Amino acid sequence: MPGGEINLTGTRIAGTVISAAMGACFAMLAVLSVKAAVAPVRRFHISSVVIAVIAVFLALLAFREAASDSDEERMISSLRLGMVGAFVALVAICVLLFMYGDRTRSFLAHSLSSPTSGFPTGWVLVGCVVLGFGAGFVLRAAALHRRKRV
Repeated sequence: MPGGEINLTGTRIAGTVISAAMGACFAMLAVLSVKAAVAPVRRFHISSVVIAVIAVFLALLAFREAASDSDEERMISSLRLGMVGAFVALVAICVLLFMYGDRTRSFLAHSLSSPTSGFPTGWVLVGCVVLGFGAGFVLRAAALHRRKRV
């Protein structure tokens, strides 16, 4: 960009906002998981550590993607995979809820250091869809970013 011009397009703003929001969601998920793994000294949840590691990885990818340049083709491709990720997350959580019922909610609540009563089924479904969308969006954008650099 000659003369230090900044080229702001709707696509670039949307990509930055989506990536930054998903980065914040994954960072908060990581904080809750670390809190659940560290706070109760008497009980150690390995699931909290696994969730925290995955969430930190996705948060770093999301924040890196928010700071990078994006074009319309990359944005559409990332949105498409984000929708696939949301659908896969919805199907997976529905299967787990139908198979295991309240044990699924209890497992997720304990992994995030929350009481099971504070984890209604509707919020679990919405959270999984949003995080599934974010994961698909960020992973696709990061893969396309890496391919563009090489």
